[in-house]
Amino acid sequence: MDANEVEGQAGGPREEEPGLQDRLVAPSAILEGLPDAVVVADRDARIVFVNALAEELFGYPREELLGQPVETLWPPRVRHRYTRNMELYFATEHPLRFSTSAWGLRRDGSEFMGEMTWGIVETTAGSLLLAVGRDISERRAAEARLRAVATLGERALVGADPGDLANTATELLQRLLPLSGAQIRLVDGSVLVRRGRQGETGMRFPIGTGDELLLAAERELSDEELSFVRAVANTLGAALARLRDEERTRHEAVHDPLTGLANRTLLRDRLTHALARSQRELGATAVLFVDLDNFKQVNDTYGHATGDAVLVEIARCLQSAVRPGDTIARLGGDEFVAVCEDIDADAACAVGRRLQQAIRRPFAAGGAEHRMTASIGIAIGEREPDALLAAADEAAYRAKAAGRARIELFARGD
Repeated sequence: MDANEVEGQAGGPREEEPGLQDRLVAPSAILEGLPDAVVVADRDARIVFVNALAEELFGYPREELLGQPVETLWPPRVRHRYTRNMELYFATEHPLRFSTSAWGLRRDGSEFMGEMTWGIVETTAGSLLLAVGRDISERRAAEARLRAVATLGERALVGADPGDLANTATELLQRLLPLSGAQIRLVDGSVLVRRGRQGETGMRFPIGTGDELLLAAERELSDEELSFVRAVANTLGAALARLRDEERTRHEAVHDPLTGLANRTLLRDRLTHALARSQRELGATAVLFVDLDNFKQVNDTYGHATGDAVLVEIARCLQSAVRPGDTIARLGGDEFVAVCEDIDADAACAVGRRLQQAIRRPFAAGGAEHRMTASIGIAIGEREPDALLAAADEAAYRAKAAGRARIELFARGD
């Protein structure tokens, strides 16, 4: 039995399957189906084909591009370089296909960054340059925003000044987002940084607790752009919180926790500087030691909470009785000190009388009215801080021993 008979017994001759040639489609159909924009140019740098995605990318209908110079799709500033590269590519005997970034120009004049793959294809009509690519402007912008957040974070971690950090942040926001203005407003209503135009109706983003980042956007921001803004706000919030923590720590280190007045450490520093200025300017510095006369009675009768309230009120009264440049400090318990620069004995005694008058004013605390008095010792000179403080303390002791509610001036011969 021959092969034909076997084939026939198996069901007759098979139909011939379609060959590869029958399955091929037109090249233009393949280019239309690619997921990227396609532009084809000839050796004369004229456009001979664009697909639908290229029409969409560049904003031109196909009929307007065909036959036009390919440089139509390039910004003027890069046309000479791109044209020269194209000529060299055509002149290369065996050009390689490669991918690179390239600038594109839309019909409306806007530019974009494209990721392009280039290659020479040989056709019956000659060599053609095939460019396949996509707009990566937004991807690059998103990457730039990520780098900006990382840079801000690194600066915040190494302790950059929050004011400088805020300036950098608003500059980056305006450079990387479509904004007409940006500002950072602190919880007390003051403006830390302001850039460009910013109205009251702008977008608001919280910074930590109480502070705000206000932006005037030229269009609605994308989700990724909003995430960038929030990341910047969070970084600023952490930096401002650190600044306030540091300021609070520095303040607590040199201030009395109850009254907020200068403590012994800050008092000595202020007194040292005051004496140095007095020596240079041939003046005198006065130290007034204020010792409350009847404070123990307040504590014993009304309790320590009322006693603390009395001390806070006394501190406020003392501050109101001295000059703006003078220092009021609390040494502890019911002892206060005033430091007054550029003053003589008569003026120092006048300050002491004002302090006594301020303390005598009746005030309410702990549900009762209180009338306080103080014994005040005054020392004047250019001597060492500790010696001047000791002299004022001794004078206050004499005032209290002499009947209280008195002022004693320490004399050098004492």
